[in-house]
Amino acid sequence: MAEPTTEGPHNPPSRLFPRVAAMMFLQYWPLGVWAVTVGTYIAANTGEQGEAIFSAGFAGYSTITGAVGSLVAPMVFGFLSDRLLPAERLVALLHLGCAAAAWWMSSCRDELNFFIALLVYWNCFNPACALTNKIALQHLPKPDRQYPHARLFATGGWISAGLFIGLVWPSLSGHSIEDTATPILVGAASNLVMACYALTLPYTRPNPLVGRGRPSLWRDALRLLANRPLVLFLCASAAACLSSMAYNAYANLFLNWAGYSNPAALMTLGQVSDVLCLFALPRLIARFGLRRLFLAGVAAWSVRYGLLTFASATNSHAAVYAAILVHGPCYVFVYVAGLMLVDRLVDPGHRGAAQGLNAAATTGLGHLGGALMAGSAQETFLTPDGVSPPPYHWAEFWGIPALAATAATTLFVAILPKLVSTNPPQHSD
Repeated sequence: MAEPTTEGPHNPPSRLFPRVAAMMFLQYWPLGVWAVTVGTYIAANTGEQGEAIFSAGFAGYSTITGAVGSLVAPMVFGFLSDRLLPAERLVALLHLGCAAAAWWMSSCRDELNFFIALLVYWNCFNPACALTNKIALQHLPKPDRQYPHARLFATGGWISAGLFIGLVWPSLSGHSIEDTATPILVGAASNLVMACYALTLPYTRPNPLVGRGRPSLWRDALRLLANRPLVLFLCASAAACLSSMAYNAYANLFLNWAGYSNPAALMTLGQVSDVLCLFALPRLIARFGLRRLFLAGVAAWSVRYGLLTFASATNSHAAVYAAILVHGPCYVFVYVAGLMLVDRLVDPGHRGAAQGLNAAATTGLGHLGGALMAGSAQETFLTPDGVSPPPYHWAEFWGIPALAATAATTLFVAILPKLVSTNPPQHSD
């Protein structure tokens, strides 16, 4: 493993981007292999089906493991990367943990062990995501221009993994494996590949600017929490991500209920929008700045749910298509631009811990609260107990996350003047 900095002879800038792009591709490919089909595997073994491993409702409550995996682990491993161990070695260790957890999931024949294995997986995968973001932002010589394009390869990894399981494997073997544990095993092998590749990444030494003395997670956390602009932004980020879970969990159900043909394929228009926004992001940052882009992303969620509410009340197909196509601003301006803004709001010695806190706020607290909000709205407006057939009042259902997104937009407008960067030497906004 090379020892030098990004600018040194061992890591010339011309070679850094391909290495970071490959890292992003390999980071998300293992999850893309099995995350989309695991619900099908669970359904095929629920109740008296298949091996009768899972109980009714397990597919739903198992999703909280992803949010729990963002609450503590990213902060802990971010601290370790800031104070004790190189980030790339931690990424390798975490992907070894992902591989072990995925193998455990594939071999589980009872619900409890599967749930625990899934929890272990997310507590390894989510901090690995935060650390790969840190590595990319620290080593790319022009992160404002290069990081969004590197993230395109993360989307490419996810899409190509799904195509491999959904098209390539069946064409070679003659049968589908989507209702089996095979995709999870393929994911485990892919995690091992990423673990090996992580050891070849540029050396990302713990930053000496953190300070002297015995390393202390508690002290570093207090120092970050004393950063008022960062704390305000994390609160706004958590609020912004509340509304995302309703679309993630219920959009496909809504499209099927409304009679749209090939809903899963129709929803891929959102990924096309993602790609276009990632391509445009460097120029948009230069033109508008990260803070205004984040505000536009939060407002885009309000627009999306307003369109879905209108479509539910009027059966407008155009509104549905527009709601899907706005996915790029919703995702890229909130999740990608947001983590880039976090990198600016802290000093270089706390990048890893700050990215961990960002994960805890967004995919942790934000997604957990959003899942509970969406579940409560489902019980009230879609499938209330004792009502048969279910009423499926979609306009009222989409109105709940619309209000949440509007409140988040208002909150961010209020704190926007207070978000002054503490890290101006390396970036400008």
